[in-house]
Amino acid sequence: MLSSLALLPAIAGLIPSVSAAALSVNAQKIEDRTITPLTCLFFGDIVSPWWLNKCKPHLDLVVIDLRSAAEYAVSHIPGSISAPFEPISAWSQMGPGDLLLELPEYNDLAAFLGSIGVSNSPSATKIVLVNGVDVPAFPQAASPRVATTLKFAGLSEGRVAVLDGGFPAWATESLPITTEVPVLVPRTFVSAPDTSFLVDINYVASKINKNKQGIFLIDGRDQAVYNGSVMEDWALKPGHIPSAKNLPAQKIWNPDGSYKSTFELLSLLREQIGYSASRSYGEIIVYCGVGGYASSWYFVLTRILGFGSNVKFFDGSAQQWSQFYDMEL
Repeated sequence: MLSSLALLPAIAGLIPSVSAAALSVNAQKIEDRTITPLTCLFFGDIVSPWWLNKCKPHLDLVVIDLRSAAEYAVSHIPGSISAPFEPISAWSQMGPGDLLLELPEYNDLAAFLGSIGVSNSPSATKIVLVNGVDVPAFPQAASPRVATTLKFAGLSEGRVAVLDGGFPAWATESLPITTEVPVLVPRTFVSAPDTSFLVDINYVASKINKNKQGIFLIDGRDQAVYNGSVMEDWALKPGHIPSAKNLPAQKIWNPDGSYKSTFELLSLLREQIGYSASRSYGEIIVYCGVGGYASSWYFVLTRILGFGSNVKFFDGSAQQWSQFYDMEL
């Protein structure tokens, strides 16, 4: 008994040190949650799954899953909101002349953004867009299309990013997934539409055959559609807008759905237009069939390659052009 009692002071002496260690661990956990890591202060146009997993607890982030509702129900990034990108949805509508995939009405878009917790206040909500991956690359094109729509909504480009490789990249890295649906907390979204980058069919008609002046039309469709050997369902005539250069949007991504390097993307552009248009000279107008792949090139040219206001977006694309003008083969 005496030997056991003799051990009590030693045991008691250990208790404060264990408690201090536990307190230190808990303090570190609290600090990790409250101090924003330096890497999270750099919000790029394309973010990695690692960055999103590390930084979403520290930032005012809204993660929007653009995949189908069925895919979202199977598994998704914890806290992400399901808002599928579809021809008729919060992100797009039918336009005059049965034009597909036109930008939505601004007031409807603003109301939707507020309903899912996006604000345009000084707190500056940031958005990360999550797409699927498939062949052809229609799922990959969803995120840049929505990024373009958010620019129209008045959200500055520095507040919207795309998850590189989409949801498959997140899942491949064995990051947390869930089936739990988050509770939406509506916020006030007040802004004004940005139409500075949009051009109509008459504007495009005034810019054809002006390559020597540094004005280029870029057709983002597949080569077979561009040259007229395959005709799209929604175009009335085969071929492309006269003088347009072909840059198939599918070349933007690697097979896993991640974006190619800046060097590779710039090389693709230079192969078609040379150096006649640059960040400070000339103009590039992007279009495709109905506006999806055109958005992908708009995103690449403005956000990744830095061509900025020199790039314009023709949302009516080949569908509208073929209703009023001839196509070139």
